[in-house]
Amino acid sequence: MTNEEITRIARRLRNLHQTTSPEVLCRYLDILIDYFPMGKGPDAVKGLITRNSRCCVITINSDLPKRTQAIVLFHEIGHYVLNHHQKKQVFAFQDFAVFDAASVFEDEANRFIAEYLLDTDKTLEVLRESNDFFQAAALLEVPKEILDYKMRMLRYYNLLSAECPIYTKRNCMGTIDCSGAENDSYM
Repeated sequence: MTNEEITRIARRLRNLHQTTSPEVLCRYLDILIDYFPMGKGPDAVKGLITRNSRCCVITINSDLPKRTQAIVLFHEIGHYVLNHHQKKQVFAFQDFAVFDAASVFEDEANRFIAEYLLDTDKTLEVLRESNDFFQAAALLEVPKEILDYKMRMLRYYNLLSAECPIYTKRNCMGTIDCSGAENDSYM
């Protein structure tokens, strides 16, 4: 899926539903959410999406910190709205390399989160005013991995020339940790 398609889908959803709450967005999209303890270890599944007929369920590891759960939930929503379920595969986010067919979907879902959560103008303003990438991520209230993805999109659209000081891999949802954040809202 192209960057333009992902951006269009993310902006349309954000404008239509006017929410940065993944739970509220799931209600609008008629997606059921199941929170289930799946462990805290490095091999623990963080989230997965399943679809049976017309019923879509996202299962989130309830052992994760609340903000991490929210980011993983947004990632799963990305899989749903980008129609990855039509590929008839189930992917779970774990801290090990996923096979190549899943990698493209992981990358697309990560780009979706960045485009959905981070307004382009506000992100550019914060990046200009901040002297530090990590400070900018904190000011924007997103994990550094999501800001890296947004910066890639901004460079793609020729809105930013700066390189990111980190390189986030496609399977970053397996290792992402948002536990240092102070609240559970995103913008």
